[in-house]
Amino acid sequence: MSISQSLAAALDPMVLAMIVLGTIFGAIIGALPGFSSVMAISLLLPVVYPLDPLLGLLILGSIYMGAMYGDANAAILLNIPGTASSLPTTFDGFPMTRQGRAREALLAALAGSVTGGIAGVLVLLATFGALAEFSLRFGPQEYFWLTVLGLTTIAALSSGNLIKGLAGGGLGIAISLIGLDPYWGTPRFTFGQSSLIAGVHLIPALLGLFCVAQVLSSLAGPERDRNAPEAGDQKDALRKVVGTMVRRWDVLVRSSAIGVLIGMLPGAGGPIASTISYNETRRWDRDSASYGKGRVEGVIASEAANSAMVGGSLIPMMALGIPGNVNAAVILGALLSFGLRPGMNLLSDGSGVAMSFMIGLLISSILLAPLGYFIIIRISTQILKIPRTYLAPTILVFASVGAYSVTNSMYGVVIMAALGIGGFLFRRIGLEAAPIGLGLILGPIAEREFTSSLLIAQAQGSYWTMVLRPISLVLIFLCLLSIAAPVLLALRQRRAADGGASA
Repeated sequence: MSISQSLAAALDPMVLAMIVLGTIFGAIIGALPGFSSVMAISLLLPVVYPLDPLLGLLILGSIYMGAMYGDANAAILLNIPGTASSLPTTFDGFPMTRQGRAREALLAALAGSVTGGIAGVLVLLATFGALAEFSLRFGPQEYFWLTVLGLTTIAALSSGNLIKGLAGGGLGIAISLIGLDPYWGTPRFTFGQSSLIAGVHLIPALLGLFCVAQVLSSLAGPERDRNAPEAGDQKDALRKVVGTMVRRWDVLVRSSAIGVLIGMLPGAGGPIASTISYNETRRWDRDSASYGKGRVEGVIASEAANSAMVGGSLIPMMALGIPGNVNAAVILGALLSFGLRPGMNLLSDGSGVAMSFMIGLLISSILLAPLGYFIIIRISTQILKIPRTYLAPTILVFASVGAYSVTNSMYGVVIMAALGIGGFLFRRIGLEAAPIGLGLILGPIAEREFTSSLLIAQAQGSYWTMVLRPISLVLIFLCLLSIAAPVLLALRQRRAADGGASA
């Protein structure tokens, strides 16, 4: 399918309508404190499952794009970051609200998100083809080590705890092994239960880990006393924000570049991108002392990097099958459920899904500007007033209906409930849902490629073919480096702390 045909597919009225609805839905969920973009994407997985692959992927991508912007609203109005990614937004956003400049801060977050989102998708469009062509050199051995790299980097960087992160990834892989062996057809880990022969369906499992567990954590947490947020009526807010963007274009360029580059690194994600962007903006400003007291540049820097990270995280996911973060991992799960495989196949299968998907993401980024200005800011302000005790049951009902619709039986609901309660309990001991979910998604891929690699090695009469191929050696080195990096960083910080204490 040509670029013009892909553009026509992305501009189809039904597709545009779904992009608009997905962007608004993602922004609203992202605005709710404690409800992350991963939860927003997971909640709609059952809805998109029976749809056309392009339509389903664009709905998820639009939700992702909208959610990365929406979490700034709670950060600005309530000083409660919707996710860790929006934490730097609170540094200047909430002081602006206390100064009566809430609307200016909200528009600054919108401007940064739109600019960063467009930049990230443009880089995705420019680099995906080259990386996809490179993926043609990959055989089962390389794909196996590639999935191992994805598991080690993301699990190792989970919550700054290497052991718990790897344990969570291992637990996810173990859960993914339940059911029939894909090669030999023998049941495993079913414990005599015939219902488990079907395995753990990915979508109900993700709903449990990222929706049910998050709802339970939200209800178990202390209720915050808060006043109803108001955006205010600051008539010159738009003019001030546009003036700042024109005058400080360097902030937009630098923050977008940081977001894309960090988004491409598996396991880094939005929190690192927005934090580094904010720090670099403050570092290179002549009046750095004024940051944290209501600077528009601080809000723009954080949100531009946060949204640029979206396109960056999809680059390795679509081209190589390595998700840049958990959101990309969930979209990867949807991609695989549609029977699509990352890499050159996405460009050469003739369907045009990859190109249309990327063009649709660009449209979502552009539409975010009018949608945010006229709709999302107003709706988010009202949604933030709803107590969580009303929101939680609503989300649980939607999740249960979704889990049932995927499997057409209560088995999907049982899986969702079991992993939801398990995910909630695991969080209590420091095991986050992210590495478990990644293990569920990447585990079957690693198993399939490992088995294929073994069969090839047996046919060639040497098991060294699994590790001595040039690309495999590079990937193995990156795996070891990924595991060692958090340990070395922790040792360096400990030595620095000991040196400061002795001084």
